[in-house]
Formats: sequence, C-alpha cells, structure tokens
Amino acid sequence: MKNSSVFIKWATIYRVGGDLSSHTSRVAAVATTATAMIRTVALLCLLAPAFIGRFGLNIFDRVFIKSPRTNISAEDQDWVNVERPYSAEGYEALQMWCPADDYVFCILTDETGNTAGVQVSVRVDTFTPVYDMEELGFKNWSADVNGNTIEYYTKAQYFVPADAAARSAYPNPSNALIRNDYVTVEGFKDQMLKVAKYESDLDSVFTKQACILWMGRHYYYNMTEELECSSTTMFTWFPLYIQGELNGMGFMVPGTVTLPEGVKDNYEHPTKDDVKKIVLTGPECMYEDVEKNGVTTMHIYFTKHPRTIICF
Repeated sequence: MKNSSVFIKWATIYRVGGDLSSHTSRVAAVATTATAMIRTVALLCLLAPAFIGRFGLNIFDRVFIKSPRTNISAEDQDWVNVERPYSAEGYEALQMWCPADDYVFCILTDETGNTAGVQVSVRVDTFTPVYDMEELGFKNWSADVNGNTIEYYTKAQYFVPADAAARSAYPNPSNALIRNDYVTVEGFKDQMLKVAKYESDLDSVFTKQACILWMGRHYYYNMTEELECSSTTMFTWFPLYIQGELNGMGFMVPGTVTLPEGVKDNYEHPTKDDVKKIVLTGPECMYEDVEKNGVTTMHIYFTKHPRTIICF
C-alpha cells in the first residue's frame, strides 16, 4: 500500500505528504458525508491539480484542496513561516508553516525542506473542553495571527526520527512522507508514543475497532467497554490502517467547538450514533459524553486516493 500524508475532517479535507514507498507525492483535502455531519481534513502531498468542494459519497464531487509539502511549495501557496511555540526533544530544528489567516492546521518541515509532521490546534475561545487539556497533553500557544493574538490548545505528530543526522541522511526524502518505522505522536502530558507504520507491529494497547469506507480500519488507545473516561484515558490520536499499512491518523478531543458564522470550520462534529458505528467496543461514559458535551475530531490521511479505501 502506498502512503502520503492527509489531514481530513468529515466536511473538509487537507492533504499533504508523499508516498511511503514510491515516487508519487501528495496533497490535502477536506470532506463531509451525506449521512452524517462529521467533518474531515486530510493531509496528503499530491503534486497534481486539486479542487475544493464538499465531500460526500459521490465520486464526481470536487473535494481536494492543494496543500504544501515543502518549504518552497508553502511559500508558493502563501503559507507563512510561523515561530513554533515549543518542540519535542530532537525536533527543535523543524520549521512550521501555516495558512496566513488560520493556524488550526500547520505542517512541519525538516532540514531537507520536506514535510516532517503536522501540528493541530483548537482555538481556546471557541472550544468548551470536557477534560483538563494539559492532562490530555495539549500545550497552550499564544499566536500572532495577522496582528491579532489568538490562544490555542495544540499538539503535534512527527513523521521523521528525532535524530537530525538520520533525517538528513534519508535517501530521496521527497519520495517518502513517513521516513521511519512509525509516527511519533504527542500523547498525554509529557508522553511521546510511537504508532507503528505496519499494522502487525502496532502496540496491543491499541484496540481494533470498525473499518469505515474511505477511511480504513480504526484503532483506539486502550479502548474497551470497561474504560473509565478521564483526562488520562481519552487519547487524542487514533491510527487508521488499510492492507496492513498505516493509512492515516485521526485526532479526537472531547468537547464542542462553537464558531462565529462565516468562520471556516476545520473539524468534524460526530454524533453519539456516529461514534458508536466507529468505536464498537467503547465505554458507555464516552458515548454519553459525546451526546452531552460533543467531541471534536479530524482525520489525517497518508494516501493519495482516499476514495479507493474499502473494507473487506
């Protein structure tokens, strides 16, 4: 299975990245289902024409938005080089690029100038959290966006090793999005966790859940019917696999985003029923939390053609 990075939400998709094993690159996109108001943003790097539109179960819809995967393409698309609010150990040299007017989704690039990760954020003034965000592993970020100070909750995932020499020595880095045997994600407070590139190597702490058309097989961290819901159990990231290979990464934070009219919404807002169709063996407290307080999600895809993802 060939991979590239994508960040997707059930109403919108951004894709950024490159193939794991081929010379094909990727882009980014955003989407919506015809049956559920869940939004998705996907990060893939596809060096091809891209289109913007609504996402649904219609193969003729125009849904893809071109997104950068290098420093040069970020500049060409008028993304801005933004000072990073913090860095995990070993990743200090990475640069961050964001759309000039929206820092919710940003790419990270390394010494080679290629995509090395993504940073996902939620505006503090638009979000009502269910749990303690610091315990969930989010950092606070005070960003200057077009002269306005905006507060965010933020965290990142990395497609490359923490060792700078290994990053620089990787052959043909523009041809591979995930330049490692795993993606490293910022988990709970002060936790870094490795998510295997191959399903057979995935840590058993992740439990298998539903496989969804155009998304893949979902896995959730320590997700069981007995799980107690708290800021130390609701893990932000959930990997997606197809044909045994990491196909994407989901983002999930309990709580509701409320945006002013006309403001771009980069998130999915699944209902209780939506969540139960994906998380087949979850605790009742999680389903009740979603019904009462909402949940905010995104999907980041590592494939060029998400509409070819099918489940057997």
